[in-house]
Amino acid sequence: MGWSGDTFTRTNGTHTGTSVWQQDRDAGTKIVADRHDTNDNDLATGINTCINKTGANAFTGNANLGSQKIVSLADGTAHTDGVNAGQIQDGGLVFQANDTGSANTYAIALSPAVTAYVAGQEFNFKAGNASSGASTLNVNGLGAKNIKKRNDQAIAAGDIEEDAIIKVLYDGTSFQMISQLGTSAGSMTSFTLTGDSGSNQTIADSNTMDVAGGTGIDTVVGATDTVTVNIDSTVATRNTNNTWTAAQQGRTFTGNITGSTTLDLTYQNFIVTATGNFTLANPSTEVAGQSGVIVLIQDGTGSRTISLGTDYETAGGAGLTISTGANAVDIIPYFVKAAGSIQLGAPQLAFA
Repeated sequence: MGWSGDTFTRTNGTHTGTSVWQQDRDAGTKIVADRHDTNDNDLATGINTCINKTGANAFTGNANLGSQKIVSLADGTAHTDGVNAGQIQDGGLVFQANDTGSANTYAIALSPAVTAYVAGQEFNFKAGNASSGASTLNVNGLGAKNIKKRNDQAIAAGDIEEDAIIKVLYDGTSFQMISQLGTSAGSMTSFTLTGDSGSNQTIADSNTMDVAGGTGIDTVVGATDTVTVNIDSTVATRNTNNTWTAAQQGRTFTGNITGSTTLDLTYQNFIVTATGNFTLANPSTEVAGQSGVIVLIQDGTGSRTISLGTDYETAGGAGLTISTGANAVDIIPYFVKAAGSIQLGAPQLAFA
């Protein structure tokens, strides 16, 4: 009979329990060999079913420790061994203090040894050499695998620094470097360079961006991260007396006006055709010292009248008298004395 669940019970084939031989005696049964053999074999079977503390036999099912813990467990030394809390805390399962390879060909030997690469495995090692280009890692002699950064980019010079702690994750094909990159030159994400005109340019890792000069301007690369822009004597500057070698012109606005009209004084000169009676409303973009002309044209109907906002000033406050004939052209000079003070000169009337 032996084991029944987690209980072992003695038997001699007829009687069971803790007093099988007393039961035979009380029943008048003499000592019988086969009854002794049955009992002894039952004991042997029960003993053999137990785990030998020397490890001579093995579990044949899952071990239920009944919420108890295993104590004084030695370090696991094979891939299929159990591990203790100390091995996990010390990181020895996935960390090697110094790789045994060389620059660009890193190698580590973990204990217990890794027996196969599996996607999701994480390893850490202290690099014995700095990288000088594309690099690989070989774990426990399983074969060198490429180390990648930013998903699919090869390692560059300086990405792995000597004595740096390197963390990698196996993605099924390559090792993805998770730890911070070193100080390799040109390691950056790309960016787009734009200008007022021309085609946008993508500046990628290892590209060189040229800060080009032009007429009257040259650029000089000097101190670290510094580009100096120099302007030569052919370019006018604000705080220098300049000699102009070519005609200059301000911005000119051309259009129609009628009703309340605000001139945009980011322009200097205006050529406007009156298509109805109009008022020059107070602007907000004037700059003290600015000057220019307003060329006022009557449309084919003529007799369009002008009114002025309070910012516009005329001699003696008399206002402006303009031509009224159809298609007549008047020229009105102006000067900005200050914000809110635009002085108008006498119109030159009726240009042909």
